[in-house]
Amino acid sequence: MDILANIRQSKMTWFQNRTVALALVLVLVDGFDVAVMAFAAPALSAEWSIDPVTLGYLLSAGLIGMAAGSIFLTPLADRIGRRPLALLGMGIVTIGMVGALLSTDVPQLIAFRIITGIGVGGMTATLNVLVAEFSSDKRRGTVMGIYAAGFGIGATLCGIFAGLFIPRFGWQSIFIVGAVVSALLLIASLKMLPESLDFLVNKRPANAMEKINALLGSMGQVKIDELPPVPLQQTRQGVVKEVFAGSAGFRTIMLWVGYGLLTSGYYFANTWTPKIMATASGDKSLGVTVGTIVNFGGIIGCLVFGLVAVFIRSRILLTITLFAAAVSFVVFAQVMHLSAPAIGVAFVLGLLTTAGLAGFYALSPELYSPQARVTGTGWMIGSGRLVSIAAPILVGYLISGGWAAKSIFPLFAGALVLSAVAVIALSMSQRKAGPAATEGTLAPQELSAGS
Repeated sequence: MDILANIRQSKMTWFQNRTVALALVLVLVDGFDVAVMAFAAPALSAEWSIDPVTLGYLLSAGLIGMAAGSIFLTPLADRIGRRPLALLGMGIVTIGMVGALLSTDVPQLIAFRIITGIGVGGMTATLNVLVAEFSSDKRRGTVMGIYAAGFGIGATLCGIFAGLFIPRFGWQSIFIVGAVVSALLLIASLKMLPESLDFLVNKRPANAMEKINALLGSMGQVKIDELPPVPLQQTRQGVVKEVFAGSAGFRTIMLWVGYGLLTSGYYFANTWTPKIMATASGDKSLGVTVGTIVNFGGIIGCLVFGLVAVFIRSRILLTITLFAAAVSFVVFAQVMHLSAPAIGVAFVLGLLTTAGLAGFYALSPELYSPQARVTGTGWMIGSGRLVSIAAPILVGYLISGGWAAKSIFPLFAGALVLSAVAVIALSMSQRKAGPAATEGTLAPQELSAGS
């Protein structure tokens, strides 16, 4: 009996839904962490007299940590398990948020932002894969859409708290909120977050039989008397070979290029838009409002992407989304001096860019088997963040060099167009490779039926 196939073809149980819900709450930390520095930036830069170039480095510090965590921490999840890596990441995040709160100068704040980013980077790919592995084939698309919305929910909540607390209590207040929430979620995860059944079946850690049967019992499935055979995919090649060998290597590179270009535009919009709007209007509260609207649009975008992808394959929908996002960047540049239209376009911009992230989060797990799934997804996210690190720094230099914001948005629109081209190239490569390209992976048709 193929227990993994049996679970994926069965109705999702309360235990699976609870696990997905916990992962959704945990990913809020990712969205909160990315947004926190952007919302704190206007008050912080005024209090510490930070110039645009230095502010660009400060905004990128978390991304540097996220890239490091995604590249160097996430492969551990394919060795020691999804649960231990997620717990380690959350612990690191908590330490980093407390340290940022207590920082007294820019170097200290940059250091703790990097530490926080390392923890978030380690968690993101691990939770992405954990959610995919706990979802049924029928509901995976819907679940991935809801899960991806957690990023925008976290960023939106950050904007709401920032608007409430920073004017009254200073920029440190938003870091207090982040530190407390992270600590509480770490405690909850220690008690409630399970290990992945895919990992237990494929990696066979100590007491694998007992752990597998415990999970099967929690999901209402019949327990097993012996471990199933090791999947052929696992016996045939190693992790690095699976990710980079032959045509799979081309698809991995296209995945990295597409995701990296999207995230460069996404992080530019989410880190600099509040500051740009505050400067252009002379109203700091308008900057916070627009930043919050961008992230709220992201929440809606993930949910809409998941619903529409029931009818349109996710790769096609992702490509359309990326082209549309490029158009939204160009339009925003034309209306940013008009408050009401700018808020409306900011919503659409956030909707499309975050929907694109949801599309890539769904795309990556289907390319790899369980033994390389977190590694492949983590390296995609890490490569994307390596690219996106440069975006806030580049914008700082462009603004210092006299560039108008109106000219910067079209620059990132071009990056989104190239991202769409990379997705098209990846899809063509996998179609050409045929069934061999998907052996041992999650069902491509079912996963692509959602975000």
